[in-house]
Amino acid sequence: MQRYDPVPSQALWQIPSPATRHHEPRVLIADDDIDATRAICLALEDADFTVRAVHTGLDAVSLARKWRPGVVLLDLMMPLGDGWEAAEAIRAIDLSMLLIAHTSRTDPEDLTRAQRTGFNGYFVKPTELDGMIAVFRDYFSTHKGEGDQASASSG
Repeated sequence: MQRYDPVPSQALWQIPSPATRHHEPRVLIADDDIDATRAICLALEDADFTVRAVHTGLDAVSLARKWRPGVVLLDLMMPLGDGWEAAEAIRAIDLSMLLIAHTSRTDPEDLTRAQRTGFNGYFVKPTELDGMIAVFRDYFSTHKGEGDQASASSG
């Protein structure tokens, strides 16, 4: 039996610069645990994010293509296309989305695979929501000032 150190509860490799400017900070959550998804949605909405949730990998890809969220939080083990497959398809849609794996898997090989698949970060469940919210705010603040200046100059 191989022993390994579990992965950290939160790992970030890079926060991309958002290519799409939104008037609202959009977050897509894809997780088949409906109760956990509902709790995260409520916390993110309370933090002033616009949130949509789906429960399969296929739905995550479809909604990411149509709605163009800035952040996608993907469970790795979902029906109809797991998080790995969904991540590859979403990366093909937009390289600038902040793509976060959200999983209970703590094997270092999963963390490495997530990095190779194109995820920007890896959060282990249960996730400390204040930390997650801070990461999302950092991502969206990269262009918030630019959008505010554009609205001010057009009015």
